[in-house]
Amino acid sequence: MRAGESWRSWLAQGILKRDPAPALYPLEQSFWAPDGRNLKRRGVMAAVRLHEFKEGIILPHEKTLVAPKADRLELIKAVKANLSPILGLYRDEAGATERALDAASTAELAAEADSDDGVHHRLWRCGDPAAIRTLQELIAQQRIFIADGHHRYETALVYRRLLEEQTPGLPADSGHHYILMFLCPMSDPGLFLFATHRLLYGLKDFRVAPFLEGLSRWFTVETLPEDIRRPAGRAWAISKLGEHADKSTAFLVVTAEDQRARIVTLRDDADLSDAELPKNQTLAMLDVTVLHSLVLQHVLGLSPQTQEKQENVTYVRDAGEAVNRVLSGEHPIGFLVNPTPMWQVEAVGEAGETMPQKSTLFYPRLQSGLVMRDVNPRERP
Repeated sequence: MRAGESWRSWLAQGILKRDPAPALYPLEQSFWAPDGRNLKRRGVMAAVRLHEFKEGIILPHEKTLVAPKADRLELIKAVKANLSPILGLYRDEAGATERALDAASTAELAAEADSDDGVHHRLWRCGDPAAIRTLQELIAQQRIFIADGHHRYETALVYRRLLEEQTPGLPADSGHHYILMFLCPMSDPGLFLFATHRLLYGLKDFRVAPFLEGLSRWFTVETLPEDIRRPAGRAWAISKLGEHADKSTAFLVVTAEDQRARIVTLRDDADLSDAELPKNQTLAMLDVTVLHSLVLQHVLGLSPQTQEKQENVTYVRDAGEAVNRVLSGEHPIGFLVNPTPMWQVEAVGEAGETMPQKSTLFYPRLQSGLVMRDVNPRERP
């Protein structure tokens, strides 16, 4: 694979160099929030020991897809390295992380860069044993919630098993038992959750009228009067959806046939006895769970397998783009959702459940290349 050849070439040419001694890498990301504030998110890059999810130490919150994991497995087999960090979150109500990062970020910057999304990244190298020990002790007893990187984490578990099968007797504390993570407190003021919207395609004979009739079994439907073909109308419709955030199970439906937007809200008296929702109440009442289970599956007839394979569903992060792609006729219907609150992510993970794919979008995104690590099964990380 070309990726493996490039990796080995960069090492041979000295383009990439290994750190000669153990270290942690504090990272600060500065960005402009949607409300106009300039914020910073801080955390630390580290090699974190892999744990099976059943151990309850590292917890997922989102379902994964087969194809991306197969692709990532081939990549790590070729490169034998972690190229991108997992985003891991942990509790720190006392705010001890901030003080520990201050102590670990006293050296000169190791790297500084702006990514294409406008985020400013500053990276330090911390080799001080006392500062390293403080961060290790702070995080060691905490559960880690995977915020982003589920596919890569599950792939690392598979890769570890493959190496153990191929070469019995490998050291129990060597490199393939670890993965590169960026660890950040859940309470960090620069940790944002954005929504990922759903656009459908390939629906046979889709019509708005029978679709709305199907929704009426469980939902209240409010047709918005504003013309969403106008920028002001689109913005107003999206703001109406935001009024329901963390208050009710709701989403914004945009249809190409009549160029209209509607707020769809789950009724309090809706009979969900045969809706096949998850037993866990937090998971069952997530906006995305209701959307996938009731609307996509029961009203539109898209099976869970069809949804998982993305045969009729595609995902868009930008709300304005989602509306425009429906109005242009590229998609017959689109569903805009509110961001999933952090407390629901935590509750679902602690319950051992997983949300539908693309339920969360954590921001800022982590960039590949600032820190990478070899996955060597014969040496400690």
